[in-house]
Amino acid sequence: MVIRYGIFLAVLSLLAFACKEEKPPELKKVQPPVVVFNQKHPVLTSEQRAELDFPADILSQVELAAGAEAEPFFETVVVKAENLKGETTVEREQLAGFSVRTRSSVETVDTLSGKLRARGFLIFRSSRNYGNVPDRVTVVKGNSSYDILKRQKTESINFNLDTRAIIAWLKEQQTQGSFVIVGAGPDWVEARFVKQPQNMLAFAKKIYVFAPDTVSVEAGTLEKLARKMTRTNRFFLIWD
Repeated sequence: MVIRYGIFLAVLSLLAFACKEEKPPELKKVQPPVVVFNQKHPVLTSEQRAELDFPADILSQVELAAGAEAEPFFETVVVKAENLKGETTVEREQLAGFSVRTRSSVETVDTLSGKLRARGFLIFRSSRNYGNVPDRVTVVKGNSSYDILKRQKTESINFNLDTRAIIAWLKEQQTQGSFVIVGAGPDWVEARFVKQPQNMLAFAKKIYVFAPDTVSVEAGTLEKLARKMTRTNRFFLIWD
């Protein structure tokens, strides 16, 4: 009797184990493939090279220094146009030079600026980027580095400063220490000292009054900004 009862319990245990709900196997989540898009930038065409009529050796020198192909640089110009109501003005893009993308923008500009200016051309940094994104260096015709600001239409709407006002301020500062413009965008200017001001802290204060955002963006304090300008031998004007 005991043996039969033991066999009965064993059979019940097996049946209970067999009736347990089996857990489905865990499926590993398949990560979607990462698609990387290589953005292609427009390369300067043979027609555009002919339209610019820049010396071939200037193009090749800049491309070699930057390690990149030349791209068209367009300037926004205001032209007269006729419509049904009479004469008016419109904005349009005009081919004005060429650009290259490079992570060595400072070295490229500093190395070639003197040679190109002697031949009637200006080279400057036209966009500042961060991280792994290359800067853009541009070449246009011109003799005065202030022409760079005119090409870029540099201004500060928040401070009611147009391009002419910014150029006028820069010219006034040439009495403190001489410099040349080596970069500009819609709301920033970069200059390299030929001769540094004797009192860099006083110059930093002038920058703060004229372009207050420069201090917070570049250094944080006037003292740090003065030291940075002395060390890098250049200064910025920034309006956010």
